[in-house]
Amino acid sequence: MPPDGCNCGRSRPPRTTTPLLTDDLVIASRARAREPELPAATVAHALATLVPAKLARYDAIVLSAAPDQIERDTRIAAEFARHDHRVFHFGAQRNRRQRPAAPNLQRLPMPSRDDALLETLAALRDAEGIEAAMLFAPDTLDAGIAGEVRRRWGWRLVVSTGAPVALRDRADVLLATEKFEFATINEQTVVFLPEMSWPERWAVLDRAFRATWPRASIVVITWDNLAFSRLCLASILQNTEYPNYEIIVVDNASTDGTVAELRRLATEAPHLRPIFNPHNAGFGPANNQGLAAATGEILVLLNNDTVVPHGWLTRLARHLEDPAVGLIGPATNRTCNEAQLDIPYQTYGEFRHIARTQGEKSKGQRHPIRMPMMFCLAFRRDTYERLGPLDEQYEVGMFEDEDYALRAKAAGLDVVWTPEVYIHHAYHASIGKLLPTGEYMRLVRLNQGRFEEKWGICWERHRPAPAPAA
Repeated sequence: MPPDGCNCGRSRPPRTTTPLLTDDLVIASRARAREPELPAATVAHALATLVPAKLARYDAIVLSAAPDQIERDTRIAAEFARHDHRVFHFGAQRNRRQRPAAPNLQRLPMPSRDDALLETLAALRDAEGIEAAMLFAPDTLDAGIAGEVRRRWGWRLVVSTGAPVALRDRADVLLATEKFEFATINEQTVVFLPEMSWPERWAVLDRAFRATWPRASIVVITWDNLAFSRLCLASILQNTEYPNYEIIVVDNASTDGTVAELRRLATEAPHLRPIFNPHNAGFGPANNQGLAAATGEILVLLNNDTVVPHGWLTRLARHLEDPAVGLIGPATNRTCNEAQLDIPYQTYGEFRHIARTQGEKSKGQRHPIRMPMMFCLAFRRDTYERLGPLDEQYEVGMFEDEDYALRAKAAGLDVVWTPEVYIHHAYHASIGKLLPTGEYMRLVRLNQGRFEEKWGICWERHRPAPAPAA
């Protein structure tokens, strides 16, 4: 290996693990896509396969236009690739002695004009499905182009302390090398000291970059259903490239191995924090426990019978940058209202394709809705502080989401859903256990009465939007 810990972008050999989410894994029936049951083969696979703790990574885009920065940029690109980021290096020098790049490092030609650069980055984003990204900008980059990249896609900018003031003013992170004695050092600045190895330099850059994103807290409730929980948690870890988040799992006294799995995951994924209840606290109280423990500025309630796609959290967070938005939910295969989009699929691979297609054709779209169902609901901390916790009078679960939506609207906040994010939802995987006994309908009537008494209105049933005419 060359000095300073660089291996020219070649990743360390990964540990061999059995993948849980594979493209051929059946997660829904084409004929009964709305039902919570999983095929027996999928359940057996999920029960036999541990959730891999390997995390998704944000992407790194390196623009090398300044000749005196190309060597540094090449080392940065290689180090980020070695840490499993996808890296797109524009303007990288090529020579016969150069080692082959890692599979996750692409060397691309640098466009000669700034207007062409913006078009090239837009095409790259669409082709590669880039969401959260760190852009290393050369000193020669036009400040207007840098600002447009930040405005359009939310990519964070890393700029040298020696860049022009107009470009430095756009930066999220300032990068100083050993020649920084004349630079102004502040809390945005990352310093590359001569004695630092390249892995150490990656680590300080990674910490600084993650801190530029508001922290998000994902709250998941579990009550048995280990197969569903494993699929859900695996999809979060594998597909959430959002750079700054935590997972809080509140377990309602599971007895099927869920507790042991959560304890194992907490040791391998430090940003996952389990809370173990001695009894089934119910949906509302358990979510309130998770929200009380959350440290994020963005809060997400996510059912354990969901599977999330790449980019889901980054897109929801982007909508929440609008202070008018109070609550936002995604599109899905199964809910009770117009956010249900009946798109047939069966396997995880087909779901991933549908989610990506939806994201591409629905960029930035959101629509008012009476109630975004709480299988996935995102909101900012300031909204939570205005509205308070979920109302715990609704026994076991149901009507908390209806109640919370009315509280948000009463506070003057927009309640919306976005077709840009498409999440698989098995629906009623937990509370559906009460259907055969009739207990489910008893709870519906009981909680409906509580809701109507609280709000002084007659509740009306939701209806999914009709399918478009053939």
